[in-house]
Amino acid sequence: MAGFPYGAARGLGGMQIFLGLAAIGLGIGDLIMAVSGPVWVIFPLIGTGIWTGLFFLIAGSLAASISEGRTVGCKVGATQTMSLLNTFLFAPALTAVATISFIQSSIAMHDYSLYGYSYYNYRAATMFFLEITLTVVGCLEFIFSIATASVCCCGGSYDQPATNQVMPMTYPVTVQQPAAPVSRQSYGPAVSAWHSGAPSATVNPGLSTGGDLHLVRITGSPAEIARYMRAMEEEE
Repeated sequence: MAGFPYGAARGLGGMQIFLGLAAIGLGIGDLIMAVSGPVWVIFPLIGTGIWTGLFFLIAGSLAASISEGRTVGCKVGATQTMSLLNTFLFAPALTAVATISFIQSSIAMHDYSLYGYSYYNYRAATMFFLEITLTVVGCLEFIFSIATASVCCCGGSYDQPATNQVMPMTYPVTVQQPAAPVSRQSYGPAVSAWHSGAPSATVNPGLSTGGDLHLVRITGSPAEIARYMRAMEEEE
């Protein structure tokens, strides 16, 4: 694809890979903290960071693999589709769930500190920072997904590598036809036509003779021969 920003696409793909791995790692830690103690946070139990991070990782891997070749059109189309899904579905889902979770964890942290449960307060504080980080990851993924989809739109149509095509060329050719033999009227004397390598033949008065490779022999009286030669000069 001529003019496609391959470097920008691969750079954005690398960022999405990083954000996907970060979301998966934070989601696993958030899930462990949620199931290992009585913390008033419910949404981490659905593992939002894990499954949204997988989609971020897929989109980033597709974008990072874009290079010139026969499959570049398919890769650009798949990257654009996955980036749009992340933009309108998965990144907002992660941001929304993480926002609700860190609000819940902040309330739990306040209650535990109020009643003196330092251990659970520590766990709630850990989940609070995990949820804030997941919210930032979701917002960044939303931005980079829009940028990746926009870069994929810059490529235009998914053309294949150009191949050399041989177009038939038509050249005008002028063929010169040989001149047609000029008919000449005989004026009396008998004329013999000599062809190349052929026996001579007598041409009777009144018949036409001539041609490109013809020799003539005139027989007759001097007056007829003179009259014939004058007629030939007048024609020329």
